[in-house]
Amino acid sequence: MPESVFADWRTKSYPFTFQGELLVGTLVGGVPSDKDIARGWIESSMKDKESNQQRIQELVAQTMVERNVTQAEAVEIVNDLKNLNGFKKDPERGLFIDGRQLKAALKEAVSVAVAAGKLEMTGWGSTRKWLTNYFPEHVFVMEERLYLSVEKPTDVFQQFVHTHRGSSIQYQEYVESVSIQFTVVTDHDFTDKDWAMIWTTGEMNGLGASRSQGYGTYQVTRWDKTVDEKGLAALKAHLTAKSKTTRAKKTEAEA
Repeated sequence: MPESVFADWRTKSYPFTFQGELLVGTLVGGVPSDKDIARGWIESSMKDKESNQQRIQELVAQTMVERNVTQAEAVEIVNDLKNLNGFKKDPERGLFIDGRQLKAALKEAVSVAVAAGKLEMTGWGSTRKWLTNYFPEHVFVMEERLYLSVEKPTDVFQQFVHTHRGSSIQYQEYVESVSIQFTVVTDHDFTDKDWAMIWTTGEMNGLGASRSQGYGTYQVTRWDKTVDEKGLAALKAHLTAKSKTTRAKKTEAEA
């Protein structure tokens, strides 16, 4: 991607930069794989795992009862509903997740923290916005891709899911003990306590797919802050001038 013509102004506009690192216990992929790839993996795994074969037979029998269909029809339904979710892969750097997934996880952590009373809901910024709206507008994960430093997943696990179309088997790739490095920038000087409430909440809620099943929990192992002092001074001067102008207009209107 070409550099912005305003690149030199970036740290003046967003003077707070954080270099962070997460250690995720079990990160689960949530990107649907190509159907042919998924089918090939499932068929090969069935040859090696008798328990999986038994589970599929049980699912076929269950589908016959639920849908009132023949065995052949049930086999076709189960085959259509099978899917494999995993990770995106860079041919040179291996598996990765999108940076937007970490941004979404932070946004979710803020929402949960606010609901629990750990952070104030209102009064953020000069317009006194709700934090759940203010945070995603002022905090950004800079990387488009967050690399996992591995070429392939640790393994694939299997679970049964139920949808309006019937029961199915879902396979999900996962990576264990993965370290993720990232960069966060913001134009708001959140306090150490604010960040602590956000990150400790995020650590429990997790990152990636199947978080409701307890996967994706992590520990923040690095959170280093740097400040562009000149940029911060310029930003504060701008806000002060804006505040004075607003008060002057209000006084004039009341006169």
